[in-house]
Amino acid sequence: MDTTLFNMLAQVKEESLWFPVDASTSNQVDGLAYFILWVCGFFLVFNAGLMVFFAIRYRQQKKAGAATGQTHNTALEVTWSVIPAFILAVIFIWGFRGLLKMERPPDNSYDILVTGYKWGWDFTYPDGGQSKSEKDPVTGEPMAPALHVPAGRPVRLTLQSNDVLHSVFIPALRVKKDVVPGRFNQMWFEAEFDPENAEDWDLPTEDGGTVTVKRNEYELFCTEYCGQNHSLMITKVYVYQQEDYDKWYVSKSLYDPSTPLIDIGKTIWSTQCASCHSIDGSNTANYPTWLNLYGQTGHLTDKGSVEVNDEYIIESIRNPAAQIVDGYGNQMAAFPNLTDREVRGIIEFMKSISDQVEVDEDLTYGDLEIDGTVKDESGGAEGAEGEAGDGEGSQPDAESS
Repeated sequence: MDTTLFNMLAQVKEESLWFPVDASTSNQVDGLAYFILWVCGFFLVFNAGLMVFFAIRYRQQKKAGAATGQTHNTALEVTWSVIPAFILAVIFIWGFRGLLKMERPPDNSYDILVTGYKWGWDFTYPDGGQSKSEKDPVTGEPMAPALHVPAGRPVRLTLQSNDVLHSVFIPALRVKKDVVPGRFNQMWFEAEFDPENAEDWDLPTEDGGTVTVKRNEYELFCTEYCGQNHSLMITKVYVYQQEDYDKWYVSKSLYDPSTPLIDIGKTIWSTQCASCHSIDGSNTANYPTWLNLYGQTGHLTDKGSVEVNDEYIIESIRNPAAQIVDGYGNQMAAFPNLTDREVRGIIEFMKSISDQVEVDEDLTYGDLEIDGTVKDESGGAEGAEGEAGDGEGSQPDAESS
């Protein structure tokens, strides 16, 4: 039984019947929305009350001819025209001023590039690094890269799409904007840190230890239908105080050195690749399965028959158009921001689900050099061809080896 829907429902938090928690100091939405709500509520009650009053007060008590009386009252008609016009003018001016502020990020904004794809998000920070996949703090399951932002500072998101139309929606920060292929959009917000509802989180440090920080957690959705797994295109937004954000920023490209490479590869697969590539031999998404793929000989591509080894996997990740699997289209984007050690993790995971090769299950992230080769080995390990960047994000995995 497919439990995806039940798992999604189980993660829904109880919220007010009104708006969700307001975590934004730049909120231009709530005041106007509540004003419109109460104005509409007042006139609903007022008009309904008049209807009931008139129906009772002037109800027909006996058969009589057609009523005659005044059919026009200038003062009354001016009143019910001018008052609504004034209210509409207030709503327009209020909304237009809010729109102008929402569309013009402050000059001192902190810039993050958001890339949408089927079916996930990449977040690229000022140094070119990216958020890496991590575990959901509630379920413990692997989670797609999250958006990490500092509190009390304007944050500008530049939005782009690798494939189809998406839409970024962060309810707690009151922002929503379409992510359109072939163009850039932008939106901004300033988040507020809530110490009462902050959670503790342990981050790896450069010396191999950990440091504890506090952060607030909010939801980020795609609200534009984008295909088969649109409903799973959900991730988190984490808000830190500046001091803790600086600690996260240092750790964003780090893993715990003791993390098995197979686990790193499995996490990347489950958050970025599973929507297209199965590991059970099924072909439900009409893309190649990874089961028993590594080690295959006679693997057919548009360039001929190849062996599925480290070099082929690396090329498929870095330049997927180089050799396209026979019978499949060129639909996969490159992964320029996966580090060489992460690529090595993917390779080790693919080995672990193949009965054609052996895998070193004890190999850890700390055993690798920055280029993906095993430490203290010369010529005995194949690494990725050059470190592509310090970020830990990925691009859409639509068609691979």
